[in-house]
Amino acid sequence: MIIMLTGCPSPGGGETGTDPAKPTGGGATPGNPDSPGRTLTVKKTGFLDTTIGPISIPPAGNPPPQTKTIPYAYTTTITGTVTTPAGNPVTQYDSAARRSSPSGDDAEVWASTDPAVKAAVAADGSFTLRVRHPGTFALTADYPAGRDYKTGAPQTVSTTESAHTQDIPLRYGYTTTLSGRVFDRPPGSSVVARNDAAVIVEVEGREAGRTVSSTIDSSPGSYRITFDHPGTFRVTTSFESRSNTLLFSRITAAATTHGPVLTE
Repeated sequence: MIIMLTGCPSPGGGETGTDPAKPTGGGATPGNPDSPGRTLTVKKTGFLDTTIGPISIPPAGNPPPQTKTIPYAYTTTITGTVTTPAGNPVTQYDSAARRSSPSGDDAEVWASTDPAVKAAVAADGSFTLRVRHPGTFALTADYPAGRDYKTGAPQTVSTTESAHTQDIPLRYGYTTTLSGRVFDRPPGSSVVARNDAAVIVEVEGREAGRTVSSTIDSSPGSYRITFDHPGTFRVTTSFESRSNTLLFSRITAAATTHGPVLTE
């Protein structure tokens, strides 16, 4: 909002005649209680204009503060879905699925222009929130702590329409460094460590990180990879025409080591 205060003296500019106590130009004399004072005009952008008028400033003394309420110019109904980082909607807790499914229980959505007004997230991850705003605001999804996901970055919305759609992604709840070794066990041969195996981590069906096994701390076939996840992820190792896939569930530690990955 831009506020410009412009002084508007009365005609005559405040000039005086021979008697300094009697101004002849019609202007305001500092300290004179009979002076009509000055008029200041407020100009603004992005807000409604219907209730704003001139503000009179007394010429002397300490005038009481004047408060003007400027309403927001727009009201928009926001609809959308709170999602995981992969774009899957969070849903209400399903006791049969346990916590393997992202849960939106107790999650709420609110706008920066009125944080006290919050909309609950429905069972399918959707929400509806009516927002009063000046044209731009931020949306935040409050997500309960201690779960597999975390509150994501606020989403900036710029609109003057009466309806708008905006999804809000969460962040993964954990960051883990996974380490281990890759071994090959060809038919009829001894097990041997492989320094050329690709190691790929997938989270929610998307690649979250990759590396190639090598000699780490004098251990051939080693790998170490750091990535974000919700507790469950999949690791695939492969080289030449052989591969092996492992599913990791409920890994929440900052660092964890997995035993040898045998690729046949």
